[in-house]
Amino acid sequence: MLASSRCSPAAGARAPAAPRAAAAAAARAPRRAAPRARAVPSKEEALAQLEAFATTNAANIAAAEAKLREAGPGGARKAAAGAAPDGAAAAQGGLRELNQGDFWEFLESTADKLTVVDFYTDWCGPCKMIYPELVRLSQELGPRGGQVVKFNCNKDNKELGRTLGIKVAPTFHLYRGREKLGEMTGAKVEKLREMIEANL
Repeated sequence: MLASSRCSPAAGARAPAAPRAAAAAAARAPRRAAPRARAVPSKEEALAQLEAFATTNAANIAAAEAKLREAGPGGARKAAAGAAPDGAAAAQGGLRELNQGDFWEFLESTADKLTVVDFYTDWCGPCKMIYPELVRLSQELGPRGGQVVKFNCNKDNKELGRTLGIKVAPTFHLYRGREKLGEMTGAKVEKLREMIEANL
């Protein structure tokens, strides 16, 4: 009976080639440089940076105050908010925005036109989605004796919004002068067009 034979490495045998190749490759690989620590500015440098910031900030404040003075008392709030002066938004392709201070005066001054008022809020998603359609609609209505304006139902205009019964945004009212001709709620452009056509 033959005894099973096992292969065992001879004494003093050399290590396999693969581990030696890996060790050599690792030795040749470039070492990554340790990240440099951010230099902390000295006290003098920090003070200089603060002074530069204060100077720039003062210049910005002065420029903003100059814009408010140019806007005058009536346009101070709009200039501070970056809004265009009355009528400028329409000239730039947007809708004129009314507030409770000029709402009835504007309607009376444009009594020869059919005025569509978009009562909206800043946080209303459908109001934002329908806005481009309202701009196009206002441009179409211009030659036909109509116009679309907007009214923000925010805290500054809350009193008039409550008086007019605005509970949902968007809400649309149709006026000719101070006379209300129709109203609807919801961002339904086709339904709004139908109501406008019925009153032109």
